[in-house]
Amino acid sequence: MEKSELIRALIQAGRADDLLAFVEGESVYLTDASQGVPESPALRRIWVLVVTHLRFVAKYGAVAEHQVAGGQVLSPYPAEFQLWLASGAPGIALEDLRAYVSEHPLG
Repeated sequence: MEKSELIRALIQAGRADDLLAFVEGESVYLTDASQGVPESPALRRIWVLVVTHLRFVAKYGAVAEHQVAGGQVLSPYPAEFQLWLASGAPGIALEDLRAYVSEHPLG
C-alpha cells in the first residue's frame, strides 16, 4: 500500500489523532526517515492546514461543515489535505507509518 492510501485508510479507520501525532512530531514511531515540516514555503503552508484539518477531523470526524466551539469557528481543510496527499504526503516516511500499522493493524 502506498503512503497516500495508507493515510486515507488511517483516516477512514478513525485514526486521525494517531496521524496527527505523526504530523505534529509526537508519534513514538517517528524516525529520522520522517523529515517533518517541509522546507518549501508552499508545502509549509499546506502542512499547517493539514495539522488544522487533522485536529478538526480528530475532534469532529469527517464532517464538511464548520463547527463553532468556544466562540471560534473551526473549519476542516479537505482540499489542502488532498493536495498534501497528492504531493506525496511530505514530512512523514512510509516506513514510519508501516511500523505504526504493524503494531496497530487496520483491520
